[in-house]
Amino acid sequence: MSVLVEKRGAVGWIVFNQPEKKNAINDAMWRAIPAAMAEFDRDAEVRCIAFRGAGSEAFAAGADISEFENVRSDRGAVAEYDDLLDRVLHSIQDSLKPSLAMIHGYCLGGGVEIALACDLRYCGQSAQFGIPAAKLGLGYNIEGHKRLLETVGHARAREIMFLGRRYDAGEALAMSLVHRVLPDAELERYVDGVIETLCKNAPLAIANSKTILEQYVKSAGAPDTARMRAAIERCAKSADYIEGRRAFMEKRKPRFTGK
Repeated sequence: MSVLVEKRGAVGWIVFNQPEKKNAINDAMWRAIPAAMAEFDRDAEVRCIAFRGAGSEAFAAGADISEFENVRSDRGAVAEYDDLLDRVLHSIQDSLKPSLAMIHGYCLGGGVEIALACDLRYCGQSAQFGIPAAKLGLGYNIEGHKRLLETVGHARAREIMFLGRRYDAGEALAMSLVHRVLPDAELERYVDGVIETLCKNAPLAIANSKTILEQYVKSAGAPDTARMRAAIERCAKSADYIEGRRAFMEKRKPRFTGK
């Protein structure tokens, strides 16, 4: 399988599994992501969704260019491909569950798109980032530009897109492309700790924050105030809110259920 979809306890893992091609994402892999996200969204036991590449050489070295002649060769094919990417990215961004990218090695082009669609990004010191669209004559998609702009700002986004150069882990951290850089040997252990925290925190509170943040950064229309208030109200009426207060008063760790 070129994409491994695995549930490990309370974590849904999506693993790009083409190590012989540095986990380049082909058409079948793109199409597998929305289905995997929907599966994890439906599963009440899943508290967090994590992405990684198989092995330690690459998260994903972009889209599989060997397929471009077939899937991105004319105007209709390009439009269809961009629609697919839009569905992929929104399946991650619109999920109410927190998502995380654990990045070893190369994270280029489409790999950056996936990482930016995730809520959190952590990488090893060997990581390299870049979007080589300008070197391929490729019209990079709207949602990818939007998320990049939101994350690194106008000045950095222009340099990344116009130059198509690669950035090391330290440069990526300096521009907020990632949240933290770890020694390669320590990355998985650190990410495991982040995931553990995400899984222990209140799911409805996280969903509330994600709902509000996504409403403010959506590409069209005013923020949906009613939807945001409904998310807040859901937290206020939840058993988890009662549990959180009681645990604080009783000086113990809360046990959240997402209800």
